[in-house]
Amino acid sequence: MRKILRIFHAPLWTLATTALFLQGTSWAAATDVQPDPQLWPAPANREVVLRIGDGRQVRMLTLADLESLPHYKVKLALIWGERGTFQGVRLNDVLKRYGLANSKVLRFSAADRYTIDINAAEWLRRDPLIATRFETREIGIRQKGPLRLLWPDETASLESTRGMLWIWNLVSIKPVTAE
Repeated sequence: MRKILRIFHAPLWTLATTALFLQGTSWAAATDVQPDPQLWPAPANREVVLRIGDGRQVRMLTLADLESLPHYKVKLALIWGERGTFQGVRLNDVLKRYGLANSKVLRFSAADRYTIDINAAEWLRRDPLIATRFETREIGIRQKGPLRLLWPDETASLESTRGMLWIWNLVSIKPVTAE
């Protein structure tokens, strides 16, 4: 009984976050990332959305370039209020196609200058998704797009610092070299 009463004394934001967390616990796990056989319309956005590679060999990719890879989907309920199906491509497929699969550490950067270095062990084991669509529509900049790096296996722990691996407005991926 005391535990129940303590919940009601929690701040309102804690209750809202807990409710979203509880709603989402059965929604996503790493095994829920599934191939998406649905035919996606050609992207309306024809601009460069991702720079990938190092200073010697940088590729400028459009949504069409990324979406030429196999498509995947995952249903998620996120603490930021989004609940639905994200579609995109596997990070590992992107790295293989564009020559970064053997990198030991990659630097991921967002449009707002957020940058994080992620070890290969992390992305190889967990196989994150680069989301290009939400509910089959391209993700706009105001919706934290056009690219988002999602880690579906950790939706239950987003309130921790591990959620810092989630990147919205992803704009570049490059290998980290000894500097």
